[in-house]
Amino acid sequence: MKRFLAGITFLSIITLSNNAYSAPATFKGLEGIFYEDDPIPAIVIEEEVEVEEDSAWTYRFLIPTSVAIALLVIIGNVVQYFRQVTRKRYKVIEK
Repeated sequence: MKRFLAGITFLSIITLSNNAYSAPATFKGLEGIFYEDDPIPAIVIEEEVEVEEDSAWTYRFLIPTSVAIALLVIIGNVVQYFRQVTRKRYKVIEK
């Protein structure tokens, strides 16, 4: 008897699960609820439009000026080094 009830239960579960997957998506009175063609999102997220901002005056003027000053300092140091080294390196010896 237990096998019979277990078999009937097993067959009824399989039958119900097959019917659940093969059932049509529209039931009486529920046709308007399913939006398969045009789904409506639960939350609408609007994309933000990024506006390009002008660079700050420090970025436009201060950085190029400091780069130019740094280059002048480097060039000045190179010139000064060669002037002093060549002056001390080569001396005329008088006899």
